[in-house]
Amino acid sequence: MHRSGLAAALLFTGAALAATIDPGQPPGLMLLVNGLPGAANEVAKAPALDIKVRDTALTLETTTLADVANLLGGEINQTGESENAWAWLCYASPDANSGGATLTWFFAADAGAKTLSGIAVEFAPDEVTDACTRLDAPLDLTTGLPGLGAPVADLDSVYGKATADSGVPGTVSYMFGSRPVGNGLVSRTEAKYITGDTHILAASVMSVVEQD
Repeated sequence: MHRSGLAAALLFTGAALAATIDPGQPPGLMLLVNGLPGAANEVAKAPALDIKVRDTALTLETTTLADVANLLGGEINQTGESENAWAWLCYASPDANSGGATLTWFFAADAGAKTLSGIAVEFAPDEVTDACTRLDAPLDLTTGLPGLGAPVADLDSVYGKATADSGVPGTVSYMFGSRPVGNGLVSRTEAKYITGDTHILAASVMSVVEQD
């Protein structure tokens, strides 16, 4: 699978990414952004993607990081240079159900346009980097897809039974919602998960561009 465009700036190695961002960032973001090992499960019927933060709608490839910052506060950060540059916002907030910490990253693969390429969320990180804006209230992020704390069984009910093995227990990814963008490329939505024994511990949704 060849990826370019929006996805290109996201394909760092874990070591390279760790070297360019405050080391307090969670390992879950590295895994979710860099890509899970193995193949993604192709979803025949695309689930409805409906991203909202505190009842405000966000749209991948349209909403900007400035829009998110205006809504929640925080400073837009940039990592890397030229084609390897990407921009991001990070928030540390309490989990509405458990009261534990949750990290939410909004990132843009095009550091110039800074339109929203994806969102990654992780529950109970080991550390919270100072680059993450601390919020007193839950972020109240919904996507229309299974999210943090959802039963693992929800993945099968929404996406269908996973058949592509990531090779790492407790990780799974899905690709759905294709649309042509020209020159033999298609834009697709990708969702990735890290699970515990019974519940989802980390989740991401992003837009990627790949060769059809």
